[in-house]
Amino acid sequence: MGSIVQIALDVTDNEKAAYLAKCAAEAGADWIEIGNPLNKFEGVHAINYISSRFPDAYILVDFMILAGAKRYVTAAKERGARNVTVTALCPDITVRETIEEGKNQGIDVTVDLFNVTDIVESAKKYAAMGADYIMVHFGVDQKRENPDAAPLEMLRKVHEVIDTPLSFAVYDEKEAIEAVKNGASVIVVGEPLLSAEDPKAAMKKFIDTVKA
Repeated sequence: MGSIVQIALDVTDNEKAAYLAKCAAEAGADWIEIGNPLNKFEGVHAINYISSRFPDAYILVDFMILAGAKRYVTAAKERGARNVTVTALCPDITVRETIEEGKNQGIDVTVDLFNVTDIVESAKKYAAMGADYIMVHFGVDQKRENPDAAPLEMLRKVHEVIDTPLSFAVYDEKEAIEAVKNGASVIVVGEPLLSAEDPKAAMKKFIDTVKA
């Protein structure tokens, strides 16, 4: 699998999200993410808003499902999305049911390992459950709290033990290149590209660099 670039629409209103989605599509992004902030502020209507404007786009909805999986998978599928996230912080039964429901409805499921205690063992467990993608996710708050942490090393260790495609959130081109080298198939980026003076140009530069 070649590198997939996923642009995360981590904004809080549909109009801004649609503008950035247009920039992403024209810049050559492979996936467009309905970010968690957009879900929180605009609800599932954000999926319709973006999918109706970009009907051919591969849209991931960052629900970070915590319980009641079926309703979220169904809502995403009905509104044109092709992937949903479930947090590994929820009970295993919820992750399992999200994966099963995704297979039933023909929508991919990404299990997000954000803030789990044992990333490698968690990755092995969810790979065995049949996750379509697993995200090694070291968030901005974690970076602030633990500036000396080594998320790329975590990514490498996970890549060594499972074959499931891995996604990884980055903040610049250098980190993206290192993530690809350490096993990431999907590179997820939002800021600082979203707030760049020319988001389309910034996205294109990032995407071209990663794919090269």
